[in-house]
Amino acid sequence: METTEEIRSMDEIPRLLLSRRSAAKALDLSLRMIDYAIAAGMLETRRINSRILIPSDSLAKFAASDRVIPRTPAHCQDCV
Repeated sequence: METTEEIRSMDEIPRLLLSRRSAAKALDLSLRMIDYAIAAGMLETRRINSRILIPSDSLAKFAASDRVIPRTPAHCQDCV
């Protein structure tokens, strides 16, 4: 059985991959803006089964940059 100390130590393990929702919360952005950043290639993703996860280092690079997130999907930029 796990002790309280073991549970606390597990909470201190840094998350290496974040869900789109967790990334949006961490950056204080909407989920849609995260999706636009992914479509524009501004955020890297990893697919594990059906889950789309964002590496924490990619999130840190994105947060440190001053870029404008295009509000149209990358494949439709020619359409505008």
